[in-house]
Amino acid sequence: MKKYIAIFLSAIILLSLTACISSEKAPKTIDKQKNEDEVIEENQVEEDGKEVIDEKEETTEESKETSEEVNEKEVTLYFVNKKYIETGDESLEKLIPEKRVVKYDEMPMEEAIVRELMKGTEDDRISTVIPSSIELIDVKVSDKTAFVNFKKEGLNGGSLEERFTLDQIIKSLIELENVDKVQFLIDGQKAETLMGHLEISEPFDNIIE
Repeated sequence: MKKYIAIFLSAIILLSLTACISSEKAPKTIDKQKNEDEVIEENQVEEDGKEVIDEKEETTEESKETSEEVNEKEVTLYFVNKKYIETGDESLEKLIPEKRVVKYDEMPMEEAIVRELMKGTEDDRISTVIPSSIELIDVKVSDKTAFVNFKKEGLNGGSLEERFTLDQIIKSLIELENVDKVQFLIDGQKAETLMGHLEISEPFDNIIE
């Protein structure tokens, strides 16, 4: 009898241990699955984040390219024929065009054009006659009239310099679709003359004949 009781108790203890072991293993399996799911989610988040960053970088590059395209333009600038200055031969072209890409990130395109004219050219056949002493304040366009504003100080030169300063600027600006006339100003005001030789009180729609 004692033998049977011992066997019965052993069976009960064995079943109890088996149940405990099973209960301990179950949470570990769940935790393991949970961890695997979290790793998958984290990887997905990283991939999604990378895609978003890549998209932003692409958008930034596109915006940069668009900005660069908007802020530069090929224009026609007019410089004075050196042979005409040297010979005074009236049969020669007085102004010769030069194609140039003008950047105007920090100023209106019209102002950038005038500043490029003042800078001059590397072409040996032509040159700018705009005196280096002249200082440009700004250039603004309103109702298809470009207002070219110079400082009074430094506006010195002979009649030839005054004429070609006006002609270079007028001819270059009226090439633009948004400019029909050019009005010259001194310190923001209309003036009778730029350097004391030619009348500039009214806007010009063509070069001086």
